[in-house]
Amino acid sequence: MGSIVPEVVNFAARNTKEVGDVLGIGASKRVEWAKGLLEGGPVNGTIFYAGEMYPVMGYSEGAFRILRRVEGLMEINHLAKIGPIMRKLGIYTVGMNSLWGGINKRYEKALQDAVKVLKGLGVEIGFLFEDEPPSGVALHTYGLLREFKEHANWVRERFKELGVKRIVTLDPIVATAFRLYYPEFVDGWDIECYHFVEVVAERIAELGLKFDLGRKIRVTYHDPCYLSRTLGVVDEVRFILSRIDGVELVEPERRGIFTGCSGDGGLELTQPPVARKVSLDRVMELKRTGASLVLTSCPACILMLRTGFDSIGHRIEVEDLASLIAEAMARGSERVESELKNFKRYKVFPKSPHFDSLSLEDLSKVLKMETDRCKKCGFCNVECPTSKAMNRLESRSSRGRVTLINSLVGGDPVRPKEVLDRLYTCVLCGRCSQECPAGLHVQELIVYGRAYAIYSGTVP
Repeated sequence: MGSIVPEVVNFAARNTKEVGDVLGIGASKRVEWAKGLLEGGPVNGTIFYAGEMYPVMGYSEGAFRILRRVEGLMEINHLAKIGPIMRKLGIYTVGMNSLWGGINKRYEKALQDAVKVLKGLGVEIGFLFEDEPPSGVALHTYGLLREFKEHANWVRERFKELGVKRIVTLDPIVATAFRLYYPEFVDGWDIECYHFVEVVAERIAELGLKFDLGRKIRVTYHDPCYLSRTLGVVDEVRFILSRIDGVELVEPERRGIFTGCSGDGGLELTQPPVARKVSLDRVMELKRTGASLVLTSCPACILMLRTGFDSIGHRIEVEDLASLIAEAMARGSERVESELKNFKRYKVFPKSPHFDSLSLEDLSKVLKMETDRCKKCGFCNVECPTSKAMNRLESRSSRGRVTLINSLVGGDPVRPKEVLDRLYTCVLCGRCSQECPAGLHVQELIVYGRAYAIYSGTVP
């Protein structure tokens, strides 16, 4: 079967299904950070879920840095062909660890800090170690929805066998998958999922805790798109920082549900040069705050911000919020009045379109009906980070992508492969959906548009 999917996406999809992470590092390496820190299996049905990104993101960061140096000589789809060859020779994981194992330690430390914070707040969690199944969210991101559905149902069975009832995760992309995507693709999905920030804010308020960092520091916070816009988690971060003496929060211009994109969302894999341009816009904005530390709560955002700041020669630390909390907690805490906080859960996006199945007929019908509603006003283009990064090129903008999907499912003479290429320049940040006067859930349409392009463009 011939596929129009780029080699790098095939590489990520194969690794996700066969090895458990997009790079193909493997379970034994992914769980080293947790040894001696967590007990195996759920505790009262609850697990800490590391996912397939955080434990290996340092290797991605290293590869992303190398890719910048060889741009013009070799593009990412050629590089994606080298990995399987190295694996056959038995040197892939060893080589990756030798090159970028040191970088990866920083991401592993964030996971360790998160666990220390949760345990310090009395949250009972276990860990599945090698039994932890990957969420498969990359399959969803790249439009491999039939594969994602099959994988998600397998994950549900694994969790059921292992007795998992609740998930706490540091990764907002994984949290989005379990909270929003799994209920759509898995009948009877009933496992609760919470992001680390939600749990920590609630416990600090409930216990009435305050901390002292022991030093004064000016920080800024980059709200990840998946945490703020998609999950609606914003106020918890500000509450946590307000409970740490010594921390001065300086907000960037775009924040909360109107946060700016750091250039990930899958773009860093399919279109690295465009991802870097999007990242540059964000790091310049964060630099203007004058902060000496940038905090965020997403592994992909950390990667893009660290490499983005390095590209402009600006020396600044970019860390997960969990590490700052752990540092403050290590100095002890004081009790203040406890409170029952009802943090606002922001509702940003319109209702997702409903697809009866993933057949080409059903995909086409709903996509045509939804994209026909586009008013062509261009409000979405104004805020689209990739449109800005690509000099407002229409086919690489929000409106342009919606138009291409409409043309593809409407039978116009456009080629699925070319449409897919344009759809893969989207970061899925959701700013378009916020601005759409027609109430379109644009990034969802793009994901399903990717699926239609892939399955209609695949030939025997």
